[in-house]
Amino acid sequence: RERRDRYGFGGGLAYADGKVYVSSGYRFVAALDAHNGRTVWKTATDEPVHAAPTVSGGRVFVVSLDDQLYSFDAKTGVPGWNYQAIIEPARMLAASSPAISGDAVITTFASGEVIAKRAENGNDLWNQALSRSNRNSALSEIRDIAGRPVVYKGDVYAASHSGVFAAIDLRTGTSRWTLPVASFTTPWAAGDVVYIVSQTGQLVCVSRESGGIYWIIDLNGKKTGKNAAYWFGPVLADNRLILTSSKGDIQARNPKTGELIKTLRT
Repeated sequence: RERRDRYGFGGGLAYADGKVYVSSGYRFVAALDAHNGRTVWKTATDEPVHAAPTVSGGRVFVVSLDDQLYSFDAKTGVPGWNYQAIIEPARMLAASSPAISGDAVITTFASGEVIAKRAENGNDLWNQALSRSNRNSALSEIRDIAGRPVVYKGDVYAASHSGVFAAIDLRTGTSRWTLPVASFTTPWAAGDVVYIVSQTGQLVCVSRESGGIYWIIDLNGKKTGKNAAYWFGPVLADNRLILTSSKGDIQARNPKTGELIKTLRT
């Protein structure tokens, strides 16, 4: 524990109402004055936090390494309600930030769970599990949902490492469709489609309504093994899908066809 705390990593930032909110791999959440950096409050957590906080409705929400969702008062840092998901020892050293829609907090965990809670008091709304075992792959037992859940036009989109990409009705928690796509990135929904990048480097364009696949682009081309890259994104900006790779490439692609527009090497 001492070594892990000393070399803590992860966490992130959020901004709201003149404050910068900080979550840390060193087991704390804090609020700083955005104008001068002065610490407004600092509250300890039981475990490291590897993802950025989410701030909404006067509350700060973070997920810790032991799959616990914390809430704090945004003005004072006083802890509010919390929720303990299934603790998953086999996980990625990454984490997701909660998404907010109205009074619902949607959170994903390393256990493959997608849960919705009422932001005010933590009451249950619904719970879904995105997990699929494959006897031919021990890695499928890692159920982690490392990408952020995306809320768009009444649906929640999320993908797990074990190979389930799903659209979930925000109101009822009912799964509308699922696809066998393993991913550790955040989906991007726009218009009538949703994009996802698989862990093997495939960019997939899916119909939001039916889950039907419009097209699939292999971002690695003919590269395999150590020559293949991990890809992250996409982000839709200026009518281009922007993706980045572990090999230092940035690609811009046509969002309608997936056609490559430009590549930058960093």
